[in-house]
Amino acid sequence: MQAYDFQGCVKSMTGQKDNDSSIKSEYNIALIAFEKGDILKAIKSINSHIKKYPRSKEAYFLRAIINTYDLSEFEKALEDLDQVLEIDKDYALAYALKADVLYFNIGGSASQTKNLLKKAFELSPNNTYVNFVKGDFYYDNSLILLEKDKKNLAIKSAEEALIHFEKVVSSSQNNEDFIKGIFPLGISYTATALLGDAKFELYFMYKDIKDRKTAKKYLEESLTHYTKAISMAPSQEKAEEIELDRDFDLITLADVYKARGNVYSWMNNKVKKACSDWKISKKYGDKEAQKNYREFKC
Repeated sequence: MQAYDFQGCVKSMTGQKDNDSSIKSEYNIALIAFEKGDILKAIKSINSHIKKYPRSKEAYFLRAIINTYDLSEFEKALEDLDQVLEIDKDYALAYALKADVLYFNIGGSASQTKNLLKKAFELSPNNTYVNFVKGDFYYDNSLILLEKDKKNLAIKSAEEALIHFEKVVSSSQNNEDFIKGIFPLGISYTATALLGDAKFELYFMYKDIKDRKTAKKYLEESLTHYTKAISMAPSQEKAEEIELDRDFDLITLADVYKARGNVYSWMNNKVKKACSDWKISKKYGDKEAQKNYREFKC
């Protein structure tokens, strides 16, 4: 077999051909529609594409993303992800999304989630989405461990989350086609805000075990992350529009101002700054910020 024959054979099996824009046209239509939040158009186009090209792992993965984040069809998402892994057992993104679905939506075990994330990370340690899901899992797991009074394990899990959120923020590989559809406010912005959340929680964890030096460090760093997130944040109006259109629960500008105000309230001589941030947050309609503003007699 000649080299060009082999290449053509591989492309035929994967549903791709040179110089044929029609092959990926429906996939691209689905992707663009997903990014814009036109989910009906996205799912219709991706279904049509899969019907024509049943070996397209990217198409199954995109449909799994849509089924997870927009349609809440979690069993269908898992079926698509199993199809992806049947086509390519080394597709890291599929392991990461499967972990996300199982842990956050279906109630899968922490150990099962860890195994899937370990596989995803081994295959693609610098992938932005893989690191985000891993950070999100370890942060959530730290809060669960804290509720069970497993303080040392909670700290370890939260600090593991920091590693992966930091990789998301510093990564230049955040241009996967589907990222904008999942993180309409930006994945770097979201990870920066979550770094603030995780470090603020770590402040209380270390404070609770009497390690005041480390606690203070995390408190100051959380302030830095929230300030950075505020500088990156899209407008409150845009965030609320997306939340209504797609039924997403986003980290909005109001959330970050409230969070930074909360951090200031735990610092010496920073109550005025706390009040200033809460004032902005309550202007955007945040009830907790309004409560804090009243209780601190701002």
